[in-house]
Amino acid sequence: MASFKLCVLASGTGTNLQAIIDQLHGKEAIEVAGVASDRPDAMALQRVRDAGIETEVFQREDYAERDQRD
Repeated sequence: MASFKLCVLASGTGTNLQAIIDQLHGKEAIEVAGVASDRPDAMALQRVRDAGIETEVFQREDYAERDQRD
C-alpha cells in the first residue's frame, strides 16, 4: 500500500493536530510529513517537534507581499 503524506498549516495550540498525530500518524501508511505556521511561538510547532515531524515558519513580515509568503 502506498503511503499517504499530509502537511498541516497551524497557528495556534494544535489540539486538532495532536489528534491527527495520535490517531493517524504512522498508522496504516499515513504520515504527517510536515507542519507550517506563520507564528514561531505556536504551541502546535512544539507538539510536532516532540513527535519528530519537520516544521517551518513563514512569518508575514519576512515577505513583502502575502502572495510571496503563500
